[in-house]
Amino acid sequence: MTARLRINRSALAQNYRLFQNRVDGEVGAVVKADAYGVGLTDVCQVFAELGCRHFFVAQAAEGLMVRRMLADAEIFVFEGVWPGTAEALVDADLTPVINHEAQLATWRPQRRRPVAVHVDTGMHRLGFSSDLRVSQFDGFDVCLLMTHLACADAPSRPENGAQLDRFAAVARRFNGVKTSIGNSAGALSGPEFQGDLTRAGIGLYGGNPFEDAPNPMQPVATLEARIVQTREVPAGAPVGYGATNSADHDRRIAVLGLGYADGLPRTLSNKGEVVVSGQRCPIVGRISMDLTDVDISDVDASVGDWVEVFGSTLLVDEVAALADTIAYEVLTGIGSRVLRVFED
Repeated sequence: MTARLRINRSALAQNYRLFQNRVDGEVGAVVKADAYGVGLTDVCQVFAELGCRHFFVAQAAEGLMVRRMLADAEIFVFEGVWPGTAEALVDADLTPVINHEAQLATWRPQRRRPVAVHVDTGMHRLGFSSDLRVSQFDGFDVCLLMTHLACADAPSRPENGAQLDRFAAVARRFNGVKTSIGNSAGALSGPEFQGDLTRAGIGLYGGNPFEDAPNPMQPVATLEARIVQTREVPAGAPVGYGATNSADHDRRIAVLGLGYADGLPRTLSNKGEVVVSGQRCPIVGRISMDLTDVDISDVDASVGDWVEVFGSTLLVDEVAALADTIAYEVLTGIGSRVLRVFED
């Protein structure tokens, strides 16, 4: 084993409790994409023990995995229903999020079973238009009305207010149906952003929900790689594919057993950092599929040592920024051959 993702259960629980303390209604957990790459099974168990009863997934197959663990949970499936999938949703007692008229028609034979209705209030992605006719849903058991804010990570943006106004107008026409608005950022931005059921996502896993504000969450996941070899590289000698990195002085290089196949963004080549023996060290050369070179000239490290790629010292949001992406992509991109280790 040369790479592992260590998950702090206590931090995961602390983040969920923060949402509980800041939200007036109920807190649901978004656990799609293997709980944002952290590990679905253990994550669901932690949240269920803390009282979470509402879970959101992207696909029916993910919902089925949650159902096998949690018999009494309410599980919402963002992709909705497709021809041929209604029976599987019914059998697993999953609640589809209906996004458009064709899905509504597909669900009509099951209309006595609960559905959520997704309303597009300005993001122009999934959902019914905000000028929808409520009569379309006559005879359907609509248990939740939801929308998604395009700019929730920047609460002061005027787009948020416009979306909230449109959604409030739709909610009034649905006469008391429960609502869901806020993702992680929305849930922490005040009652007007929340609705009756919030959908906490990236914040649960330690990522910063906000664009330009301090991160209120605790780091949850630490990605580590083991040093598989060290070598002395003389001045002028290149390192890695394409010979993109050389120096005018002798260097000591550590080769890490982690590469882009494990989810380390290749865009960190020659500009990323890792933490070795408590000190930041630069990534040198191109990141390859299975291996990454790091300059450890100024630290004491040996073969077999574990190196922090991100964690409590080098935050996942910082790594994401260097890679010109977001923490969501870094976490969900961690490969299946990286061992997940849950720790108390």
